[in-house]
Amino acid sequence: MGALSLRLDSELEMRLTQEVARRKTTKTQFVQDLLRQALEPRNPVDLLYAMRAQHGLPDPADASVPMTSRSENVKDLVYERVQSKLGREAVLKVAEPGAGES
Repeated sequence: MGALSLRLDSELEMRLTQEVARRKTTKTQFVQDLLRQALEPRNPVDLLYAMRAQHGLPDPADASVPMTSRSENVKDLVYERVQSKLGREAVLKVAEPGAGES
């Protein structure tokens, strides 16, 4: 078993001493338990849900959340954006893949 030396300021040492007395354990056991908890492998799905909750993001499996089809019409969105930057009177022709090839 390995050993770890740790320096604590007096206030933190006092709080640690009080907590281990309250829990009726040792400082070593207390620190080992905290390290095990902090270093235990986490389920990626649980982490995803935790991050979604933390940042207020909706659950994609929730049917009440409207889904967008932006990826399905990227060409149209780009065309509209370019037209809005150039002005409505400007006409932008986008070549279809394979067009003009003979």
